[in-house]
Amino acid sequence: MTAQVRRMTPGDLEEVTAIWDRAGLPYQPRGRDSRQRLIEQMGRECCIFLVAEEEGRIVGSLLATHDLRKGWLNRLAVDPVRQGEGVGPELVKAAEKELEAAGVRIYAAQIHRHNRRSRELFARLGYQEHEDIVYCSKRPGGEE
Repeated sequence: MTAQVRRMTPGDLEEVTAIWDRAGLPYQPRGRDSRQRLIEQMGRECCIFLVAEEEGRIVGSLLATHDLRKGWLNRLAVDPVRQGEGVGPELVKAAEKELEAAGVRIYAAQIHRHNRRSRELFARLGYQEHEDIVYCSKRPGGEE
């Protein structure tokens, strides 16, 4: 892979959401994934938002967050024309490196059961699936 991984900036959001669309990644542009919310999060220490860029064009993204004990890798997306070229693993490794630098030693990803490609990618990178964990969430005010 020849793409360079760097921190995401507000100017990257249009390209990033276009990749999410092309990759079939669902997102909530009027809720948690609105431009305003993402920009607010970019400025927080607990958020590590990354893009992979090649020749001035973004080819992948990953949003990582942490609570100083566990890091969460979210929204890994690679432009479909670049999938299978190592962009995804490079983004994951870069996020792990930044999480480790922040003192975080546990990395986790939530992947929909039907998303075979992502499950296989994370397995190749040493992540273990936990079938005994039940995911629960609460969305005050019906937020997406």
